[in-house]
Amino acid sequence: MATDKAQHGNSAEQSESKYQSSSSNGFHVSSKRPYGGVAQLVERFGRIEEARGSIPLTSTSGRKVVHFPSLYRVAAALIAVSLTLASCAASSLEKPYSGLQLDEPLPMPDPVLVDTAGQRFAMRSDTQGNVRLVYFGFTSCPDICPVHLEQLSDVLARPGMPPNVKVLFVTVDPETDTPNVIRTFLDQFSVDFIGLTGTKERLVEVQRQFSALVASASTDDEGVTNDLGHDGRVFAFAPDGLGRTQYPHPTRQTTWTRDLPILAALR
Repeated sequence: MATDKAQHGNSAEQSESKYQSSSSNGFHVSSKRPYGGVAQLVERFGRIEEARGSIPLTSTSGRKVVHFPSLYRVAAALIAVSLTLASCAASSLEKPYSGLQLDEPLPMPDPVLVDTAGQRFAMRSDTQGNVRLVYFGFTSCPDICPVHLEQLSDVLARPGMPPNVKVLFVTVDPETDTPNVIRTFLDQFSVDFIGLTGTKERLVEVQRQFSALVASASTDDEGVTNDLGHDGRVFAFAPDGLGRTQYPHPTRQTTWTRDLPILAALR
């Protein structure tokens, strides 16, 4: 289906322009807040139609810090069960990937950021030979970011999953997300996940290089930030440096387990 394909321009600037009308109207905000426990998380995240959107976005509270790894695990597990039951095996067999397949493979950008050890890190050059799963989020995200990361942690720990997979978490909230804060956050899911930051201006540029929708904060009448909208996709790049697929929220665990070995073999 046409809506199953991610939209891309010929350049980062063209892509940003293409999405301007969507972002200017604000990121999609659920009418339900994410603080109602596992049942509400599953209701919010488990809607299959969100996964089928061509430009999947998230909008989450930008300043409330919530760290409940056990809650994330339960929510991720329930989501996986519900989405697996709803999936159609026949449709997966009709295409080479279960994720959102791009019309044409795109080369992975190679911006230089700063890792959680304070060292210079080139996103493509320093991850040669690996599948790179690039995600733009922030550590105080109470819902979508931790669910994405917990799911990836669970999937990568499964027997038979390729060892050459790197998860690159790029913050969109550098004022709050210091290297130490990012490292503490990521360690809840995996000590192998790579956290990256930089100046605010640099991070906006990097989001554009990946054709991601640039994170945008909304404020109330008193100027207080309430929501931080950011792109909900995981951008996947094979070891050959090409991006062929993207993974919105929510993504089925069966999608990851099917696609990762295929991507890992593309050298």
